[in-house]
Amino acid sequence: MAAAHSAATSKRVRKALAERVGEWPPYSPGSVNAWLLMVTTKPPSWSDSLVVWPEAPPTVGEAHEGFFYPDPLGFWAEVRKWVRALFQRVEPSWGVPEALTLTMLLHMGDDPERFDRARKLCEPRLVLFLDEPSWERSGIAVARKEPHFIHDPHRKNQVYEGFWGQLDDGVVVGKSPQHPATHNLYRESDMLGFLRSAPTSGSV
Repeated sequence: MAAAHSAATSKRVRKALAERVGEWPPYSPGSVNAWLLMVTTKPPSWSDSLVVWPEAPPTVGEAHEGFFYPDPLGFWAEVRKWVRALFQRVEPSWGVPEALTLTMLLHMGDDPERFDRARKLCEPRLVLFLDEPSWERSGIAVARKEPHFIHDPHRKNQVYEGFWGQLDDGVVVGKSPQHPATHNLYRESDMLGFLRSAPTSGSV
């Protein structure tokens, strides 16, 4: 992974990757050569009317500024926390800035083709769906899923289910028990436990 990070910093590689992007879905910050692809269908209800969203194309070799958007719901702060937890499994010494250089967050909306295009462009080794609709619309088939449950801290009998699985090519696929925008519906320790339980891709 460190090699992928270093290679992306060369001018030749950066130019070649950038030319592959073309028109990109809105509210979808990230890196063209993302190792981690996060997918959601939820509209950006987290936006702040006083702060303009930085609608810039995907980056190469650096963290997209959209990941640092100061939204009032704390959505992007939660996303940064999740990203760091996932990368710590394979690159323990990396902080948030390094991890974000190999991360893409895609707002798929109602268009599954956005996901297909992002998957072909980024060729990620870990794909995490942030909500049930994005997983259902992806068309991915995971033969064996390892379920993971977390409890709602406010409602005793409310439980949310996620899973981890792996495709034949080694790509790790997961569906989160809850969405980062609803971080008041889960305990941080429970969500970190889910994220850190992801299997490690043999190709990383």
